Amino acid sequence: MSSQNQDPEFTFNPHTTIMYDVYISFEPHYPSHPFISLLSGALKRAGVHLFLDNYMKPKSKDLILSSVIKGSRVSIVVFTTDFACTTWSLKELEKIMEYRSSRGQQVVPVFYEVDPEEVFNQTGHFGEALLATLARTSTNQAKVLSYRTALKEAAAISPRFLTNFRDRSNTIDSIVGHVTSLLDSTALFVAEHPVGVNSHVQDLIQLLDNKKSDGVFIMAIWGMGGIGKTTVAKALYNQISHNFDVRKFVPDIDERMEDFPRRWPLGIIEEELLLFLKEQVATKACNFDSTSVIWWEGIRCVKVLLVLDNVRSEKELEVLPVTCECFGPGSIIIITTRTKHDQFNETGINHVYRLKEMDYNECVELFSQSAFKKATPERTYADLINRALEYSDGLPLALVAVGSVLFERSRVEWDSVLERLKRFPLQDVWQVLRKSIDSLGYDMKQMFLVLAYLSHFFIGMDRNDVTQILQKAGCDVVVALKAIKGLEDHSLVSFEKDKFH
Repeated sequence: MSSQNQDPEFTFNPHTTIMYDVYISFEPHYPSHPFISLLSGALKRAGVHLFLDNYMKPKSKDLILSSVIKGSRVSIVVFTTDFACTTWSLKELEKIMEYRSSRGQQVVPVFYEVDPEEVFNQTGHFGEALLATLARTSTNQAKVLSYRTALKEAAAISPRFLTNFRDRSNTIDSIVGHVTSLLDSTALFVAEHPVGVNSHVQDLIQLLDNKKSDGVFIMAIWGMGGIGKTTVAKALYNQISHNFDVRKFVPDIDERMEDFPRRWPLGIIEEELLLFLKEQVATKACNFDSTSVIWWEGIRCVKVLLVLDNVRSEKELEVLPVTCECFGPGSIIIITTRTKHDQFNETGINHVYRLKEMDYNECVELFSQSAFKKATPERTYADLINRALEYSDGLPLALVAVGSVLFERSRVEWDSVLERLKRFPLQDVWQVLRKSIDSLGYDMKQMFLVLAYLSHFFIGMDRNDVTQILQKAGCDVVVALKAIKGLEDHSLVSFEKDKFH
C-alpha cells in the first residue's frame, strides 16, 4: 500500500472499539466542579479507566461524540440545574441515549441538587433553562423533540442517584459500587461480525486448559496491526473471565501512550492498575490492611485474569505487572502485541500465540458482511471481490474498511475505487500499518521497502534464496538477515516453513 496522501473520499471510521470504562457527561461550564472531581477520583481509585473532557478544545468536541462516548462501556450523566443551559450537554445526552439503544451501552443518571421529576417533566428552573437554550439555538423541531425525548428517557432510568453537597460522599460510594458491578457483568464488545474469531478462541482455551503449570500462566497474542489481536483477546476474556476472582482488561496501552505526550503515561497506567488491584484485594483477600505496604502480598492469594492490550515496547513489559510472581495460583496474564519482544523470555512468557491472516473463505464472508450486508457475496461481483481481497491481504481491518467504502456502489464505481486505492490507501488502514513502520530502525525500514517492492517476486521463495538475491544486489548479508528477523518480529513479513509468505 502506498504512503502517499490519502484521498479524503476513502477515509473510513471502523466500528469503534471500547476505549474507556466510563464517560462522565456533565455541564461543561464547571469541569472542576467539586462533585465531578470527587466522583472521578473515586472511580480512578477503583481502577476504572474513565474519560473527562476537561481539557478538550471546542473544535475537538465532535471527536468526543463520534469516538469517546461510543467507545465507553458506561456513561454517567450528571444532571444539575444548569445542565440544559448549553446545547452541548443536550447533544452529548442525545448521543449517549442513541448508543444505549443501538449498542446496549449502560447509562447511570445522577441528579446533583436537582429534582429528577423536573428533568423528566422539564419543569422548574431546569425547564426554564431548557426553553431558553432551545429558543436561542434551535429552530429544528425534530432536533428539539430528540433532545426532550433523551432527557425523559435518561431521567427514567433506574437506579438513579440523588445527591447534594452534604450527602455527596455516601452517594459517590453507591455510584462507584454500581458502576463497578456493571463493568464486572458487562461483556466486552468484540466485533459486529466476528468472522473466524471463535476458532482462535477455542484454540486458546484448549491451550490454557493444557497448561502444565498451576502457577501464573503468561501468554502473548502476537500478530501484525489490524489482524484482530484485540478482537480475539476480548472474545477470549468474555469466555473465561467468570473463572477468576479478579479480572481486568486494560485497553489500548499503545493509544494511551500517545494521548499524553507531555506526561509519563506508563506511570499513569501502572498507578491506575495498582489502585484497581488494591481495591480488589480489599474485597477478595483475607486479613487485608489498607494502611500496610504488605497489601501487595494479598493479591498473590487471588486468582487474577489480566489482559494488557497493545503492548508495544519492552519498557512496558518491565513496568507493568507481567511476572509469574504477581498473582495467585491459576492466574492468567495475556498481552497482545505486534512485536515479538526480546523481553519475552526474561519476563517468563510461557507461550506466544501467533495470529495469522484469515483464510480465503473467512475473508470472503467478512468482506461480504461489510460490502453487501450479508455473509454471501453477489456472484456478479466475483472478479472485483478478488481484487478487493488481494488489496486487503487477509487483514480483518482492511476487509471491513474496503467493504464499507464499496457498500451500495455499482460495478463501475467498484472498479474506480479499487484502482484509486492503489494510489490512495484508506487512511485508517494506513495509520495502523504506519505505526509498525515508524517503530523500525533504519536498516529494517530499508529492508521493508525492498521486500514490499519485490514481494510478488519473492513469494514462495526459500529464505536462503531471498538472502542470496539480496547479497547479489549489494546488501550486507549480516545486516540483511538481522533486518529480516526484525521485520518478522514486528509481524511485517513472514516465512511459512521457511518460504517467503
